[in-house]
Amino acid sequence: MTTQPLQIKTVRHALERSVAASVRARRLFAPGDHLLVAISGGADSVALLALLASLAPVWRLRLSALHANYGLRGEESEEDERFVSRLCADLGVPLVCERIDLHQAGGLPKGLSLQARAREARYAALRRAAAALGADKIALGHTADDQAETLLMWMLRGSGAAGLAGIRPLREDLYVRPLLGVGRAGVLAYLKAKGLAFRTDSSNAKPLYLRNRVRRDLVPLLKEFNPAVVDALTRQASILRDEDLCLEQWTAEWIGRHARRGAGRAMTVPRTELLAVPVALQRRVVREVVKQVTGSGHGPTFGAAESVLEKVVRGRSGSSLALRGARVTREYDAIVCSGLGAPAPAGRTIEIGPTPSTVVWPATGQRLRLRMMPAGTTDAPHGRDAAQFDAERLTHRFALRAWKPGDVFHPQGMGGRRKKVQDYFCDIKLPRGRRTAVPLLVAPEGILWVAGYRTDHRFRVTPSTKRIVVAELLPADMMTGGEG
Repeated sequence: MTTQPLQIKTVRHALERSVAASVRARRLFAPGDHLLVAISGGADSVALLALLASLAPVWRLRLSALHANYGLRGEESEEDERFVSRLCADLGVPLVCERIDLHQAGGLPKGLSLQARAREARYAALRRAAAALGADKIALGHTADDQAETLLMWMLRGSGAAGLAGIRPLREDLYVRPLLGVGRAGVLAYLKAKGLAFRTDSSNAKPLYLRNRVRRDLVPLLKEFNPAVVDALTRQASILRDEDLCLEQWTAEWIGRHARRGAGRAMTVPRTELLAVPVALQRRVVREVVKQVTGSGHGPTFGAAESVLEKVVRGRSGSSLALRGARVTREYDAIVCSGLGAPAPAGRTIEIGPTPSTVVWPATGQRLRLRMMPAGTTDAPHGRDAAQFDAERLTHRFALRAWKPGDVFHPQGMGGRRKKVQDYFCDIKLPRGRRTAVPLLVAPEGILWVAGYRTDHRFRVTPSTKRIVVAELLPADMMTGGEG
């Protein structure tokens, strides 16, 4: 493929004024920012780089560029890189060329198409370069035609509002798309006015990819019904994007009010409150909770969220559903989402040294502190997370462990009657998934305390008690003064 010599014309163009106004209105970047521009050599990215170069003196912008060469088209890929190098040299923009072997690149999700792998690798390269260069934003050359094509692709897949919102002008406060309101015809007119050549990717003509077929076949067909269909779809995406942002904000507010975080990334939401909101918000909550628990950039699909609502949220207690990287379970009136890779609560027994002593309970990160005090001490701690025992009734070899089938104790307040720990958990409606995370303080004589819940009647403090053992359950992030 041949290209014309680069002759940069300095004529002012209406597109530059229009894009500058859009950048200000959307606050995509600010004067003095350092922008890293993704440059493939195609018309859109060439126009973006040239336009930003024209704005740079007035906006005091610092520009850098990155070109990703996958080597998939042989000599054509090499000529793309040479073309981009010449363009950046003429514009005075420093260029980083990243060669990426998609068959060897690590760290990419499994099961992706070659096109999707290229996209993920390109974004990873852009993030690395932006961090190394200290860039404030990464500028991408998506146009209104890309927006329209994306919207049509998501419509064909049956997407919800999030997908139909299309491409965002600003994403993650890092990626900016200054040309998103500009059609491809406007881009080509700008390049012609500036005397700029560009490269054409031969793979864009192949019908292997859905986007190529939408661009080649579907968009021209729709233009027969509405010549301004690209503008109409771009406007629709903008409307849906605003509505999507509204739902996103409501979801964040609901989660902030109702969700509780547990060990690891686990999250719990109240079932009754979740069922009280519209179904659209229920789906959003499920998707966002799973996304936060898994740490993924994407939540579960619409179908997966619907399955969670149908089989777990509206199901019976104990219902559970495994998703990619997470498990969602109904535990009485709570919906618990936990990572599949989260460590299981410790099953071993943790020996506790002579008092005073402090040990960590691995299942929750809480600390258990034991101290000896004279009976009647006024500053002895009280409350749900504290317990006192008659020191003379115990052999002072203490340990922490999880509940085991067959465990029994004599709950305080039941007149010394015996009860299985399992039955006690059922009585207080403690979800099955949380039971092994509750530490039991034990001695050779038996279970002293279902920590945080109930002490054993046999070791209670009486008027004749002279010394007491004091146990405290401390939060995971609370310092303990270095005892023990």
